[in-house]
Amino acid sequence: MSRPKKRRALNGRISFVIIVLFLVVVMTVAMIILIRKDLALKDVEAKKMAELEKEQQVSQELSDKERYTQTSEYVENTAKNKLGLVKEDEIIFREK
Repeated sequence: MSRPKKRRALNGRISFVIIVLFLVVVMTVAMIILIRKDLALKDVEAKKMAELEKEQQVSQELSDKERYTQTSEYVENTAKNKLGLVKEDEIIFREK
């Protein structure tokens, strides 16, 4: 082979190596960006799961309160405390 052919072959190899290295760098940067996004999304997921558990607890408390408001004990307590009503056989003591 003559010198120009060797030089072209060498330039072609160098160009190929540079292109491969460039692609490796681009893929590495893209991978780092995706890993950061994944970590951020995992944080958001953990916060949303905690929020969901809190809302489920609130929902359970509301269900319990709803069941309590349908009992006769709640009706009696509300009648006594808010309306001042008493049963027929109860005695009322008032302060002066």
